[in-house]
Amino acid sequence: MVEQQFLRLSGFTRADRLQMTDRVSEAINRAGAWITDFHLYSNILICINFEVPISNLGRLAACVQETGLHLSQESLEQLVAADESALKQEELLGTLQITFIHNEPDLLREVPG
Repeated sequence: MVEQQFLRLSGFTRADRLQMTDRVSEAINRAGAWITDFHLYSNILICINFEVPISNLGRLAACVQETGLHLSQESLEQLVAADESALKQEELLGTLQITFIHNEPDLLREVPG
């Protein structure tokens, strides 16, 4: 059985949350990847699930960095390592966790009861 690789990317920004979320979503699409799900945790953190063809990893890295999002060093290393390795799979699953640094009060979300 072939072990499937999974990307766990993370970054941070001081940019407006809604604008950056739009920019990153567009960047993922421009890279030939697609968003499968996302979770908003308050107004401080969003987690975007995506799938990307192995052949588009370099483009994904470039497109996401063009948004102004500061990717962690570990994230950049994952993109390079995954791109250089001889993977048997055609697509990778991944997550991109974005932390928003700001002074806004916490966004309270109602939890269904």
